[in-house]
Amino acid sequence: MSFSDLSSLQQPGLGSGDFKHTPSLPSTHLFETLKSIDDEFSNSLTLRDVEMQGPLSEELTVVVLDTNILLDYLDVIQAFVTEVEEQGLPVLVIIPGVVIYELDGQKNRERLSWFARRASSWLLKKVKERRSVKGQALNETCKSSGNWKKRDLDAVLEFGSERSNDSLIIDCCKYFLWQRRTFLCSKDKLLTVEAESERILTISPGRNTFSSRDIAQALFGFEASRFRFSGYHPTYRNSLENLIQATPTPEPDDDGMDVDDDASSVPQLLHPSHSLDLLHLQVIDYFTGLLLELVARVAGSDVRSFGSSNSTSKYAPSYSRKSFATWGALDCLDYLGGKKRLPRSSPRVDTFMTRPYEGVGARRGQDWSRRDWETALKGLREIGDDWQEGSIRESVPAAELHISRVFAMPMRPTGL
Repeated sequence: MSFSDLSSLQQPGLGSGDFKHTPSLPSTHLFETLKSIDDEFSNSLTLRDVEMQGPLSEELTVVVLDTNILLDYLDVIQAFVTEVEEQGLPVLVIIPGVVIYELDGQKNRERLSWFARRASSWLLKKVKERRSVKGQALNETCKSSGNWKKRDLDAVLEFGSERSNDSLIIDCCKYFLWQRRTFLCSKDKLLTVEAESERILTISPGRNTFSSRDIAQALFGFEASRFRFSGYHPTYRNSLENLIQATPTPEPDDDGMDVDDDASSVPQLLHPSHSLDLLHLQVIDYFTGLLLELVARVAGSDVRSFGSSNSTSKYAPSYSRKSFATWGALDCLDYLGGKKRLPRSSPRVDTFMTRPYEGVGARRGQDWSRRDWETALKGLREIGDDWQEGSIRESVPAAELHISRVFAMPMRPTGL
């Protein structure tokens, strides 16, 4: 896991009781999100549940994720999970319980807060879907106590809290390894060495071009060429300091995995490479999710009626003629604006929150000035204040930090 300040996650001086976690303040929304994920773990799928879903019953492979992968490569994991689900492949992604507590530990670390929030929101959504992502239940452990939260005091004293957390991830891997072929996906070299010594297969992003296809190749070998997995494209990441100055060129595949010209492969779309463009897409996706949560709270059971042909007049607002699951930020803001006056700004929040070229006035991230970025984020914060929506209000500063960071870097005049 390789994080330096996780000592609050386990407290050796507390005796031989349960795993202790003290949430750091302030960040009530992220804590509540992570608590919801933890609660979902209690009702999470078992391997038997997954096996009964049909396509996943054959040769099920388990992939256990480390915290650093969710923080630095969330976009890769999202693409991989989407492609696994679209093709009904026998893969189950497991989130160790300790990873949820580690994500909470990152919320007040300036550069990591944004990534921790994105990861926690995606995890809650996927765990609730009960499809190909599940959390480690309390009893999914090799410990004699039958509860992964029961602390191993000797391990804490010998290795310290951080390595003790690593031991919990290894324990999670070993539990699933007893039942199915299991991989650990981590960029922590010490942890991967320890995992390999326990006969746990590992996946590590050894180059800047880590992709969904790399994970598939690790899981399926040459068989991966039969399936559709996307290749590398740039994403805004905490560790990629030189992203605006140079975009790494994907290395050619010499192992049969270069299937871009195959009609069965995933279409290779033109992806942006400029940091402002990449950050802009993350801002749109993340805050759209929060706006959807706000609309669901405000509309209540009425969300079920959206898109119903029986109850929608042709003169009704456009959002009411769409299924709620297909709404974007513009639809959410139109709905909220009909309930309460939204703050006025230039640019308008709904325009800034529209993906490039998909609406009137919509642009790439690099085409907005720094003032435009700041104005749009201020508008989102005011919406959070007006509707008492802590999720939006608390997330704006995390995004603002990265806006300042990118604008302070030497920038290329243009990008894709």
